[in-house]
Amino acid sequence: MAVNDRHVMNDQMPTSVAVLGTLTEFHKEPIPYDLAALVKLVQAIHPDLLCLDMTLAQWQSQAFAGLPAEYVEALLPLAAQTDIVVAPIGGDQPMPRIEAGGWRGALIRRLRAWLAWLERTAPSPAAINEGWRHELGNALYGLARRLAGRHVEHAYHERTARLTDAVVRVAGDNPGSRILVVTNIQYCHHIRPGLGQHPNLTVTTYAEL
Repeated sequence: MAVNDRHVMNDQMPTSVAVLGTLTEFHKEPIPYDLAALVKLVQAIHPDLLCLDMTLAQWQSQAFAGLPAEYVEALLPLAAQTDIVVAPIGGDQPMPRIEAGGWRGALIRRLRAWLAWLERTAPSPAAINEGWRHELGNALYGLARRLAGRHVEHAYHERTARLTDAVVRVAGDNPGSRILVVTNIQYCHHIRPGLGQHPNLTVTTYAEL
C-alpha cells in the first residue's frame, strides 16, 4: 500500500481518545498495587500516542526529575521499550499547590488525607477511574481548590483548558490514531467534556480504546 493511501485511510478512521486518571502525588504512599500494575494496564491498551502532563522542554532534554512516579518509573520506560509515542501536553505554568492558612489549610490537609486513603485502598489503577472512588476523588479535589482560593480555581481551569487544547492539537496532527491521556484525576472530569466538543474526536473509556 502506498504512503498516500495509508494517509487517506488514517484520515477516514476516527481518532479515539481516552483519559486515564491517577492520584500522582500519592505514589510515595504505601499502596496495595505497585506501578507494574499501571504498566500492565497501559501495555494492554497499547495506544498509538501517550499524552503525558509534562513540558516539551522536559521531554526534549529528558529532564524527568520532579515528574510523578507513574511517569518516571512506569510509563516513560514502557514507551521507550515499545512503539508507543510520547506526546508532552503540559504547559510551562505549573498548577499551584493547593494550600491555605488557618482553618482552610486544616481542612485541605484533611481532604488530602482522604485522597491518600483512596489511593491506599484502591485494589488497582482501574479502581481510581471507575465508580465511587473516581467521583469522590474529583469531589475532594474540587472542594480543596475552593478552600485554597479563587486564584487556585482560576489556575485549574486555565490548566485544564491548556491540556485539552494540547490533546486536540496532537489528535489533529495524528488523524485516525488511538490516544491515551494520563494525568491527575482532578483534571479528568473537565478534559473529557472539553474533548467531546470536537466532532473529529471520539472520546471513549480507556477500556474501550
